[in-house]
Formats: sequence, C-alpha cells, structure tokens
Amino acid sequence: MLKRIGVLVILFIVLFIAYLMATTLQKYPLATDELKEASGLASSIVNAGILYSHNDSGGENIVYALDNKGHLRAKLIIKGRKNKDWEEIATSRDPQSRKPYIYIGDIGDNKAKREKVKIIRVAEPLLNPRDSLYTLGNSEVYNIQYEDGARDAEAFFVDPQKGDIYIISKREEQVGIYRVSYPQSTSGINIAKKLGQMKLSWVTAADISPNGKYILVKNYLGIKRYKVCRKGGIAQALEKEGKQMSYQIEPQGEAVCWDAKGKGYYTLSEAAKDQPQILYYYK
Repeated sequence: MLKRIGVLVILFIVLFIAYLMATTLQKYPLATDELKEASGLASSIVNAGILYSHNDSGGENIVYALDNKGHLRAKLIIKGRKNKDWEEIATSRDPQSRKPYIYIGDIGDNKAKREKVKIIRVAEPLLNPRDSLYTLGNSEVYNIQYEDGARDAEAFFVDPQKGDIYIISKREEQVGIYRVSYPQSTSGINIAKKLGQMKLSWVTAADISPNGKYILVKNYLGIKRYKVCRKGGIAQALEKEGKQMSYQIEPQGEAVCWDAKGKGYYTLSEAAKDQPQILYYYK
C-alpha cells in the first residue's frame, strides 16, 4: 500500500513538473519610461511583432507601439480625443469591410458615476520603420450606457466574427458580462446589455483569440482561459469556471493580450517603485 502511495506521489510530481514546463515564460524589460501607467495591451493585425498599449486616467491621447521585445517603435496620437480614463485596448477587423481597427476603451469609472463611457475606434495604420510619430484622425466614438446603471470597467474585447463589443465590469463580487451589439452607433447612445456574471472579481483586462475560440480574462491574482463552444456563445463561455493559466504576479498588472496567432499571450504591469517594468510572454 505504501509503495502504491509513493508511486502515485511521484507520478503527481512528474505530471506537475511537466505542466509547469509546458508553458515557457520569456521576460523583456520595457525599454521606455513613457508607459508608467500601462493599462492595456493588444496585438497588431497588420504590423508583425507589434503590440499596442497606453497610459490610463489623465494620460496623453497616445497609443504606444512596442515591439514584442519591449522596445518603443512608434507613438500614435489619436487626434481630437481625450484620455479621460483609458483602461483597455483591442484590435479587430470590421466584420463587413474587413478593415483593421484599433479600439480604445475610455471605460474607467472608479466611483461608478459616469453617465456614459466611450470606446474610440480608429483605423490601424501600416507602420514604416523609419517613422516614429503618427497622427491618426477620423476616429469614431461609441458612447455607451450600461442598462443597469454605471459601472467601473477595465476589460473589453471585440468578437472577431460578429463585431460585438464585450465589456467585463471590475468591482462586483461576480463581475458582469455586457454586450454592445454590432453595428455600433456613432450618433446615438449604445446600450450595453447585461448577459450574465463571471465567477471573478477585480477584473483588469481581457482579450479574445484571433479565431474567436478562446478568451483570456485577467485580474490582479491570475489569468483564466475560456473556450467558446459552437452551441453556446461568448457569454455562456465566460460564465463557466475557466482554466487557470500560467501567470507571474506583477506589481499592478492591468494588461493581457494574445499574440497575433493566438498561440501565446503577453502581460504588462504599471510601473512600481524600485521594480523594472517587464513585458512577459507565455507560450
């Protein structure tokens, strides 16, 4: 009996080590001091190896283009837009035109008092290695109201098949799942309809894989992955328990995104005193 228990213990240890080794962690110190309040991360659609990020509340109206080793490659000024509380960023193609866009979530609301929040959409540019500064005009703004009252949120993503925007609230004991249906209006108010709740709290970031099959949701303590089934849908997937993913605890981690192929994922934290900012890649 003791031998059997010993064999089982050894087998468990071997499997656990194999699980840990299955995910490779790569670390890249952030080679810029312009993203101290990093609060979002998204993979470029048209620029290989490029990630987009931004600062949160009160930062400049700039999206920063980083390479996948943490170097700043370009700054994108979003002309005519204000960073009231940018908390999340996403990329997706419009389901009708198939044009690539960057979506910026001005959705932070610590005291849940904003009458409306906003998501800014701007065409993604093709970056030239010789240029480091771009001014992007002709952005669109989607004004959004939650159907059940104001909410603080730091996580959203865009369904790559349907173009619907999904927002996950932050502070409730079980955070809400909201959908802003495509096509979104630039002239009226878009209603974010509540579809369900997650078994999580303090959600700070989310992203959906390019094929729409897997969703990453992050809070301060970890990352979970949710599988979208054909017979269900995105909300139904998010209501489940989810699979715990590898995660290196960060000082104030508020950003996660899939890589361009949906094979691995990145995280990034705000700066912390006496600690370097690290761009982590898990594969």
